[in-house]
Amino acid sequence: MSDPNDAIIESIRLYREALQETRTLFIESGKLIRGSYSWLGQGDGDAASIADQMDDLHQGLVMKVFATVVPDAGFQSMQQRQMGRVLLEHLWGQTVMGSKLRDAVDWLVQTAVQFQWADLVRPFAQIPSIRDRYGELESLVMRMAKLIAAVDGGIDLNEQDCIESIMRQMEISEGRTWQSTSPSEPAVEPEVNHPEDTDAAREAIDWLRREAQRLRDGAGASAGRPAEPTPMPTGGPAAASPKPAVTARTPAVDPDDDRTPEQRLDDARQKLNRLVGLDGIKDQIETLTNFLRMEKLRTEAGLPTSKPSLHMAFVGNPGTGKTTVARIVAEIYGALGVLEKGHLVETDRSGLVAEYAGQTGPKTNAKIDEALDGVLFVDEAYTLIDESGQDQYGREAVQTLLKRMEDQRERLVVILAGYPNEMNKMIRSNPGLSSRVGTTMRFEDYDPAALCRIFELIAKKSKYELTTEARRRLLRGFTYLYLKRDRHFGNGRTSRNSFERSVRRLANRLAGMTEVNRELLTTLEADDIEVAGVTQAHLAAMAAEPGKVRVTCTRCDVAMVIDDALLGTEVTCEHDPQVRFTPDFGDPVVQLPEAAASEQDATSDPSSNGNAADDGDAA
Repeated sequence: MSDPNDAIIESIRLYREALQETRTLFIESGKLIRGSYSWLGQGDGDAASIADQMDDLHQGLVMKVFATVVPDAGFQSMQQRQMGRVLLEHLWGQTVMGSKLRDAVDWLVQTAVQFQWADLVRPFAQIPSIRDRYGELESLVMRMAKLIAAVDGGIDLNEQDCIESIMRQMEISEGRTWQSTSPSEPAVEPEVNHPEDTDAAREAIDWLRREAQRLRDGAGASAGRPAEPTPMPTGGPAAASPKPAVTARTPAVDPDDDRTPEQRLDDARQKLNRLVGLDGIKDQIETLTNFLRMEKLRTEAGLPTSKPSLHMAFVGNPGTGKTTVARIVAEIYGALGVLEKGHLVETDRSGLVAEYAGQTGPKTNAKIDEALDGVLFVDEAYTLIDESGQDQYGREAVQTLLKRMEDQRERLVVILAGYPNEMNKMIRSNPGLSSRVGTTMRFEDYDPAALCRIFELIAKKSKYELTTEARRRLLRGFTYLYLKRDRHFGNGRTSRNSFERSVRRLANRLAGMTEVNRELLTTLEADDIEVAGVTQAHLAAMAAEPGKVRVTCTRCDVAMVIDDALLGTEVTCEHDPQVRFTPDFGDPVVQLPEAAASEQDATSDPSSNGNAADDGDAA
C-alpha cells in the first residue's frame, strides 16, 4: 500500500471492524451467560440485561486498550488521534471533530488509565460458560493495540513495550504466569488457575452487574465515563455526559428468547453439526432427538409412550467437548418441551459438598433447585464417591442427588461427567446410579487433523487465515503431541492454547514492521505457529521433512493420499478428474524425526501438553 493516506484509511477501517467485533463478542457472551444460569431471571425486571451489562463493560475495555498504547497526550500522533475519534464514535454514536476531539481524547485517556485489566476481562476469566472465549477476546485486544500503534507508519520501542504490557496483563488476568518463549525451549502451556467452585460464576455475574452500573452512571474510579460533564461534539468539555450507545431502556438483546421451538431446535442442531469430529456423539444425540420428537407426537395423538431415563454420563478426557455438548443437549430438551427452560447449570464436588455436618444436603438441594427445568452438569462426578467409603459428605450428596433424579425426573436431567475409567467404576459400583443413568456417551480424544480443524475454526472466528506452510507445521506439531499423549492431553484446549500462542508470535513479528495492512493482520505464517510442548526448533525440523496426508474428496467422498504441501490449495480428485476440491487438513502418513533427549524429557511432563484441570468448552 504505497500511498500513506490509503494505509491510514485501511487502518481506520480495520479498527472500526475490531471495535464492532469486540462489542459483538461481549453481547453474545452476555446472551450465553443469560441462557446458562436460570437464577438471572429472578432479579429486578427493570434492570439492564446481562447483554447490556457486558456491552457497558466492553466500552471500558476498548478505552483501556487505547489509553495503554498512547497514555500521554504529548506522544499521540495525528493519526492516533483520528483513531481516538473512531473510538469515541463507537462509544457515543456521534462524531467529534476539531478542538473538541483533542479534549475528548484527553478525557478518554485520563479516565481509562484508572481501569484495571483484571476487572475488564473478569467475566471471560471466571464464568465457565464463556471462559473458552478468552482467547478470542485476547486476539481482538492485541489486534486493536497493534492497529493503534502502527497507524502512523510504524511501532516504536515505547509502543512495543505498551503492547507487551497488554499481552502480560491479559495472561495474568486469566490466571496464567506470563513468560516469553524462545526457539530452544518448549512452549510449555502454563497452568490456568480458575476458581475451584463453579459458584464463583454467581459472584462474577453479581460483580458484573455492579460494575456495569458504575460504568453506566459514571460513578467511582473505574467508571466508563466521568461523573463530571464530558466533552461532546456540540458542547465541548462543559457539555452534558455522552449518551451511551446502549441504555437500560434499549437493551442490546431481549432477555426473553422469542424463537419458536422449531427454531430453537434447529439452532441447537446446527451448533452440534458445527462441532469438529464427535461423529458418534452426534449420531447418539440425533437418535435421541428423533425418539423424543416421536414420543411428543404420540402424546399429541393420544398414544401410549415410554418414560426413558434421560439422565446421562459423559465419559472422556479433558477438552473433548463434554461441556459444549451438554449445553446443546439442554437446548434440545428445552426446544422439544422435555424441559421447560432448557438451561445448563455447571457444578462439581465443591458446588454440592459442604465442609461441615448437616450442610451438604441443603447445599446439594440448592444447586439442584437452580437446575430445575434444565440440566445439571456435574463435572468430575467420580470425586463424590470415595473408594474407602469414608467420605460421608460425598455419600450424602450422591444420595440427595439420586433421590431428586428420581422424584423430579420430569423437571430435571443430570449429566455426570469425568474421566472414562473413574466414571465407569463409579456407575458400576452404585446400583442407584446405574439404574438412573440411561445413556453413556463416550468422548474420544481428537486426532491430529481434528485438532488442526479446531485451531482453524477458532482462527476463522477471529478472522485469521492459515498459509499452506502454517498448516503443515500445525499438523506436524499436533501429530507429535497426539502420539505422545496421556490421559491429561488437552485435546481441544490444546488447539485453543496453540492458537493463542501463535497469535502472540504474530504480534511480535508485526511489531517491527513499518506498515501493517489487513493481509498481515489476518494471516498466520509458518513461523507464527507455536504448539505447546514442542520447541520451535523441533517444530521446524518436523516441517522440513516431506510428508503425505490422506484426505477425502468433499464431492466424491473418496480418500486419496497427497503431498502435504498441497494443503489449503485446490487439488484434483483421483476418482473423478473433473472434480477439484481444497483439502484443509488430513490424516498424516509421515515419519516424524525424533526429538532430542532434553525435549523428550520436557514434553513427557503432562503440563507440556496444554492440559487443564477443568473440562471447559473444547470445540
